[in-house]
Amino acid sequence: MARAAACLFVMLLVFLPTHAGLAQSQPHPATAVREKVFLLRGFTNVLSPGIDELAQELKEKNVETEVANHRFALSLASEAIDDCKSGRVQTIALVGHSFGATGALMMADRLNKAGMRVALVVTLDPVIKSSVPANVHRLENFYVSSGVGTSLQPAANFHGSLKNIDLKGDPGLGHISVTTLPAMQKQVLHDILTANTRCG
Repeated sequence: MARAAACLFVMLLVFLPTHAGLAQSQPHPATAVREKVFLLRGFTNVLSPGIDELAQELKEKNVETEVANHRFALSLASEAIDDCKSGRVQTIALVGHSFGATGALMMADRLNKAGMRVALVVTLDPVIKSSVPANVHRLENFYVSSGVGTSLQPAANFHGSLKNIDLKGDPGLGHISVTTLPAMQKQVLHDILTANTRCG
């Protein structure tokens, strides 16, 4: 009996370090994120105040956000593609102001070519008339037609929802102030939080 107990003790001494070593060597999977929002500023980073306000509100609600200048649109698209392919992110939303609006559509197009879907794109006073790629589930374009903003049009095979919302009736709105309009910010925040189209 004593001999059997001694053998069992030796076996445990041999097994436990090996088992523990195996457990420690296994990589922990990256934490999955339900939704990631990319927010693109316009020509100069200081002229898109509403982008930063929206990003702060999303962070307070524990939504993963990334804020950048429009010039980084394509590198961010590659990041979004990797996030979706790895399964780390389930839903992608894009928001852009001025040239950042064009950058958001460029990101959507790059995701489209990679076979990925975009749940929501929000454009704020885009200055370049562009087409919305077919992989976008929903697009909302807030613009001031009496200023520099322009409407957007669907690309071929687009079957999502596209809304061009002209805010020219508000004389106090301009290219910069349109980004901080409270009613618009509230609507965009709601739409981001309820977006659920999977990217992969």
